[in-house]
Amino acid sequence: MTPDLHVEGLRPIGLDAAVGDILGGLLLGLTDADDLLVGALQRQEVLIFGAREQRVVSVTWRDSGPIPRRRMRRVPEFATVASLGLQRDLRLTRSYLADAWSWGLRGPRFAVEGQQLSPTQVAGMLPPADAARDAALARVADVRAKYGRMLTDVAYRIENAALFDAAVPLTARFEAALAAWAEVTDDTPEAEAVAAASLVRVTFDAARANAETLGLAHLPATARDAARRAAGAARLASDGATEAERAAAQDQVVRILGSLSLYYLPDLGRPGLGRD
Repeated sequence: MTPDLHVEGLRPIGLDAAVGDILGGLLLGLTDADDLLVGALQRQEVLIFGAREQRVVSVTWRDSGPIPRRRMRRVPEFATVASLGLQRDLRLTRSYLADAWSWGLRGPRFAVEGQQLSPTQVAGMLPPADAARDAALARVADVRAKYGRMLTDVAYRIENAALFDAAVPLTARFEAALAAWAEVTDDTPEAEAVAAASLVRVTFDAARANAETLGLAHLPATARDAARRAAGAARLASDGATEAERAAAQDQVVRILGSLSLYYLPDLGRPGLGRD
């Protein structure tokens, strides 16, 4: 089973994926009737009565149906990909996401396999629909994308360290489910592939909930104050106002994590901030 479906620059996502998890990408949704939906999801900051408010706005375009084809509306971060289709009277059966894209006078364009392609051209490159396998692929792709973002978020890794500690039973089950999924191929029976994907999703949700419930309590009591300072410094290293401020905060994170020497915390000396 090929996770990228042979289309470079495009990955499957689940119809139950929340829009808050796919901000910045360009969505391509398809129906059994070959209708197409394209959606761009962006976070905007607005000023309301002097207070700044963050909101998510969707710009959706469909290749059929009533005019106008392009519409903009505010959506909650927990809204799903499927709900974006229903807002445009489309029942999506599969969906994909491209991280590189543009939207000009000719409409949306996907950066796929080194080319700028229209939604119709991209749809023509996709393999025939296989609802169960497509859903399984998308489910695991969603988990991998979320887990990948967590791995590179130093503050999150410090504050929710149990998710990255294989000695925690729920985390070990998630890692085992990922390993089992890696053995799934195009020849794997559909029922087994669907079950393997479901196990990845369920074990990830359980491991994540457990880690976020434990928080810093997973760390040795003697390490918690230092870890709390490291998490705060990690955020400053990412969001500091000046380069000097960010650099100083980064140095502080490195010093604190080095002094803690806990194998499940990020090692900033390695590429990707992750465990090998």
